[in-house]
Amino acid sequence: MAAVTSKVNLKLMIDTEGRRVLYAEAGKDFVDFLFYILALPAGTFIPLLNQEMVGSLGNIYDSIENLSTSYLRPNVTKDSLLKPRAYFSADTGLPLHLPNVESSRKLYRCHCESVSYDSNAFCSKCSSYIRSESKYIGPPCANDPYSSTVGDYVKEKVTYMVMDDLAVKPFSTTSLTTLLNKLNVKDIGALEEKVVDLGMEEVVKLLKASLLTKSSILTDVFLPIVKEEVN
Repeated sequence: MAAVTSKVNLKLMIDTEGRRVLYAEAGKDFVDFLFYILALPAGTFIPLLNQEMVGSLGNIYDSIENLSTSYLRPNVTKDSLLKPRAYFSADTGLPLHLPNVESSRKLYRCHCESVSYDSNAFCSKCSSYIRSESKYIGPPCANDPYSSTVGDYVKEKVTYMVMDDLAVKPFSTTSLTTLLNKLNVKDIGALEEKVVDLGMEEVVKLLKASLLTKSSILTDVFLPIVKEEVN
């Protein structure tokens, strides 16, 4: 799972006077993607942020990169920490994915029948690598975060309202009125609808913005795109 297989459309409601995105009307595909982000290991985000990382997680990542393997236990590899796998089926059905996110449902075993998701894991019991592929046994379960249901979270044929800060709720007239009042939008004529395509580039920008700011993610990502198209 390393590429976006298709694009998803978002209908933005833009306040032209306030120069901000008030909300986006979204379908199942986009909301499923937002929820799918939470199922991923934190280590998958850091390389995408490059030097823009806020906080200390980037320092931990760099420390692992620079640490000699002589300090790691025999059953630990740098890749297992720097390139963690999301242990669910690669075929989630999601049209949107983050780049370089590896997924796997394979299990591996060693001589003493210890199992691991990592084919390079080392078993301390029998002192051998856990490399013999074993079948994953067990029916998919809606409550199992590693099941094939990952990536399929919300119902179809529902329009969702994604706020500028990525808060999600079902679209309704009541929710819209409450939002306009909360944001003190007086001139409805200043509102403009704009449909944008969400692809790989926008996905990465969206993730970066969501980790770096709390309030204006849609505005930061899509308003420059809209302005560029107008120009």
